[in-house]
Amino acid sequence: MRCAVRYSSRKIDDEKRAALIEAAMEEIAANGIDGASYNRIIERSGLSKGVVYYYFENKESLYLTVLDEVERQFLASVGRLKLPETREEFWTACCLYYEKAIRYGTENLGIVKVVRNLIEPGTGMKGRAELRENFRRVERWTANLLKRGQELGAIRKDIPPDLLRSVIQALGHTMDSWLFEHLETASGSVSVERFLVFALDMFKRILSPEGAGEAWQNQFLQG
Repeated sequence: MRCAVRYSSRKIDDEKRAALIEAAMEEIAANGIDGASYNRIIERSGLSKGVVYYYFENKESLYLTVLDEVERQFLASVGRLKLPETREEFWTACCLYYEKAIRYGTENLGIVKVVRNLIEPGTGMKGRAELRENFRRVERWTANLLKRGQELGAIRKDIPPDLLRSVIQALGHTMDSWLFEHLETASGSVSVERFLVFALDMFKRILSPEGAGEAWQNQFLQG
């Protein structure tokens, strides 16, 4: 769950900034990106239009600030995963980090909903250069982690690295979205503990070197 966006903006008083960001998050969570109203956000914040427009010329620049704040809160709680040094450490570190990230999400469903609303394909936000750079940074981070796993012998080497990264990101996004959607609509019917066991087992089955065949690798790479 990682969404950093960097952009140039005027400095804003911390208290006013926090009020505005909180108001924007509440509005987006309640009404989605398309239904969110800049006027309602301003009203929720208790600030004047003049003050808000002085710092953020439009709601898109405010939304990018919200994403930046979401990442700050996530990293403050979950931290960053350091690249493991040994094969034994690799899966232990990755599993613990994923579990910590998922538990953060389950305890902050409002934040998860905000992020999902902001980055869904139909919103127009996904086309922003700042957001595209964020996605590329996530891809680079994932690629470096997989590369380290391959170097340590913890990740299979029979699939092209770029394809492996795409598969894992797509799988992770699908599983995480399923979990959070079900928690939002029917929390009593979903076991986070069972989900974590299933998800981690799925990742290991796909990424583990066990079962990767050289003959299949050669056939695949040669087309």
